[in-house]
Amino acid sequence: MIRDDAGGLSPLFIFTVGSIAFLLIVGAVVWFAIPGASAKHHFVSPSGRVALDIGETCGEASCERRIIAETIAADGSKWRRGCRVPLTDTHLVLLNAFPLWAADEQTVEIVYADAAGQGGKFPLNFAADCTATE
Repeated sequence: MIRDDAGGLSPLFIFTVGSIAFLLIVGAVVWFAIPGASAKHHFVSPSGRVALDIGETCGEASCERRIIAETIAADGSKWRRGCRVPLTDTHLVLLNAFPLWAADEQTVEIVYADAAGQGGKFPLNFAADCTATE
């Protein structure tokens, strides 16, 4: 019975419709609040003078990848720059990553693999590839 005796809407009907609307709104908020898949890594060179922060976040159609290199000079000053990431895959590929440092710590090769074990490696030259300032 949608109508009550006075000709208005039944309180039970109003409560049911309101509850369904509330659940739909809460579901939509939760759905859009959940971030996409992501990977984060922090690596430090053997000498401790270079630190890399690698981040990757993937949505449904694309991924955003960031590498921040922080170098500590002999006088203690810090140099922090953003680096180019030469990957264009549309899925999470930096899930498993590991740095292979050069002896002089001016370059590093990032070896990476996705969840299925597929991957590769790319070189990172701090002087040439890390030019974006914060």
